[in-house]
Amino acid sequence: MFGRMFIYKLKELVRNRFLIGWNFLFPLVLATAFYLGFGNMIKDDPDSFKAIDVGYVNTAGEDTNFHKVIGELSEETSDHADILNVSEYTSEEEAMKDLKGEGGIYGIYVDDGNEIKTIVPFNGYRATALNQIVREYENKITLIGNIAKDHPENLDTALELVTKDMNIAKEYDFGSGISLYLQYFFALIAMASLFGSWISTEMIEGMCANHTEKGKRFECAPVSKLMSIASGVLAGASMQAVSNAIVVIYIEYVLKIKFGIPLWNVILITTLGSGLGISMGVLIGALVKNKRLFDIIPIVFSMTCSFCSGLMWDQIRQMIQANAPILNKINPAALLVDCLYTRATYGTIDVYYQDIGIMSIMIIGALTISAVLLRRRRYVSL
Repeated sequence: MFGRMFIYKLKELVRNRFLIGWNFLFPLVLATAFYLGFGNMIKDDPDSFKAIDVGYVNTAGEDTNFHKVIGELSEETSDHADILNVSEYTSEEEAMKDLKGEGGIYGIYVDDGNEIKTIVPFNGYRATALNQIVREYENKITLIGNIAKDHPENLDTALELVTKDMNIAKEYDFGSGISLYLQYFFALIAMASLFGSWISTEMIEGMCANHTEKGKRFECAPVSKLMSIASGVLAGASMQAVSNAIVVIYIEYVLKIKFGIPLWNVILITTLGSGLGISMGVLIGALVKNKRLFDIIPIVFSMTCSFCSGLMWDQIRQMIQANAPILNKINPAALLVDCLYTRATYGTIDVYYQDIGIMSIMIIGALTISAVLLRRRRYVSL
């Protein structure tokens, strides 16, 4: 029974041209407009971190551990972006020609198997990063040597701990170098998620006998009201989740704007955002009794939250955080933007999980309150 109601409700939503236009097409059009406005600023942002071009010379005559380390740092993984762009040379003199000419390398590593010599011609963050990589590598090698000398019985455990992350540089140090302008795309996704509230109010309106003729038939139907509402909420959340996934894929693969987050992770976060938008709409539908406000309040709610999350002005969220941080914690759009931004910049730190936790609590709380209010709704006559 539940499955049939879910399918019927999903078909009903898909056939609604208003919802398809605003929930599916408008975010794509706005994403395209953002791309035309400042897409190149995101791709070529001078403040974003880019892989450092470095030369590598191996004089040891065999593969070394350091060669493996810089090989890992030159690959993009789910944990970090590529940090080094390594060019191998047969001699130091050959590498020096590119360092001084137009080869574009910012430094040279000379590896003899025991000691790593770093050659950097200029100061700057690139020189600091190249030196820091060698310093961290040597610290780990020294640590292993000391343990092998003083406590050989703990050598296996030490090796396991030290080699657990041989990348040395993590995303918390370098991040993915996301552009300031990328926040507009995060806010766009948050806005699209809150558009799900329109789906909910449309659904609730069709279940209220004092609003539509269909609502009268619904109230008289011999079916579980809770099951009907639950199937409608699930259908709306599924529709909005697909819409958000399409927007994410369009931005990532068509517009070529990288979020700095694994695609599956972005889709999971936006799916949670879809549930948040749907639950907020159900709560609005349960609280509002005036039919005229059913269309106005979701629009005002969505656009106000989106504005405060940085959709029109990227600094507004930071200003609110500095002066009234509690507002960012109760703004669904700001929570979603902060969750995406934190994941892209710092990784899965406490703030990331805190945002997910707050959004989950808001979903549960909104649906619980809505269930109580809708269950108590009574009519004098039908």
